[in-house]
Amino acid sequence: MSKKTSMPKSKKFSGNHQRGWLWGHHAVIETLMNGNWPVLEIFASAQAALQHATVLRSQESEGVPLEIVSSDRLEQLSRSSEHQGLVIRLGQFPYQSMETFSTVLADSIARDRQQVKAMPPVPPPLVVICDRIQDTFNFGAILRCCDGANVDGVIVGDRGQAEVTPHVARSSSGAVNHIPIVKVSDLLESARFIKQQGFRLAAADANANTSVWHAPLGGPIGLVIGSEATGISTDLQSICDQKLWIPMLGKVTSLNAAVATGILLYEIRRQQISAVE
Repeated sequence: MSKKTSMPKSKKFSGNHQRGWLWGHHAVIETLMNGNWPVLEIFASAQAALQHATVLRSQESEGVPLEIVSSDRLEQLSRSSEHQGLVIRLGQFPYQSMETFSTVLADSIARDRQQVKAMPPVPPPLVVICDRIQDTFNFGAILRCCDGANVDGVIVGDRGQAEVTPHVARSSSGAVNHIPIVKVSDLLESARFIKQQGFRLAAADANANTSVWHAPLGGPIGLVIGSEATGISTDLQSICDQKLWIPMLGKVTSLNAAVATGILLYEIRRQQISAVE
């Protein structure tokens, strides 16, 4: 690994400074090892460079600039004292298209229809459709739940939706590196496509008549999660096969989008796995 002269403090970075920076050894090393998200620059303390020498040398060999800098410089770049000796600058997140994701989906559906016995049993396909989730922390937490439930993919629109940024990556605990995230220009049309593949669409709706405790949720499911402010759009709601509410037993009458997603995903998976065991 080469040691370079520190960049002048007056150097300007293009674009929104904070949107492109990821820090913390767990988040950084996982992103580097996954190799999916383009890395533009790496900054490391001397100690972190020794600790993670193999991974960092690999990145250098692929042409990613590596600079050994002081802790103060790392804090300046990340605007955080919790950088743990590693900061990277990332390019645009590589969303999947519906065309590429449809191949993944087709394989999952084919396995489900063949009903191949496996140990542990393989549950039916499950996707999540996010309708204008705007809070980056919520979006990251939703992705973390999706990884925990091993969903096949997450579909988002290109308007009114939080982008996948380093902040979302940290909130997701690295789940952005493991789940297909599909960006589409027409969320309604994509939801219709999912239905055409044999999925039932289930909408999270606090005003629904059916409790998640009593809803049949076996088979391939597309779970639709709506905006924190306005919920699921009317057009998207109109094509959903089920509308589900989560019983609230205390004084507060609602849950945030991420918590609701986690509860619904695990009830869906429970029923799906029970049906194939």
